[in-house]
Amino acid sequence: MKDVNPKYWINPRDKPGLLLALMKELLGDASISFEGRLNGLGFEKIPGAKTEETEGLKRVAIDPKLGFVVLPLNKESVPEIWKIIAEKDHLTNEEGIIHVQIEKNGELVFGGYDNFHKDCVVAYAGIPIELLRVLKERGIIRVFQKASDTQHRWHDCKKGRSRTKENP
Repeated sequence: MKDVNPKYWINPRDKPGLLLALMKELLGDASISFEGRLNGLGFEKIPGAKTEETEGLKRVAIDPKLGFVVLPLNKESVPEIWKIIAEKDHLTNEEGIIHVQIEKNGELVFGGYDNFHKDCVVAYAGIPIELLRVLKERGIIRVFQKASDTQHRWHDCKKGRSRTKENP
């Protein structure tokens, strides 16, 4: 994994729409990880599902340890993933998915952390600015802004760890 510094902070308007657009855009040699309370959601039934971290996709939460699954992003898996996400809005409450990451060609390119909180959604290198502009024009995101090397948000995306008592 090379550079994991945030390139753009994203303020999403339509969280599921943002995720669907990114999954479709990044098809092929890409994977997505979900972390949270995943029991009963059915991700493990999707062909290629793994519960181990990969080079580009690591667990975010350390304490408490949450459910974690990595899925391939391909033409067959995206509709299956979308069906699970769309069944109930699993991205906006703590009873489901808490962290989502996408890697392309082994590199982390997107993170939607802490239920896609507006201060915790980040595009890394690999997400073209043109795509962000289109998503803004479509109303899927409210705004995106270039991240500076010294800019910190509530969620420390550079370290890829959620805040805990031990990691304030």
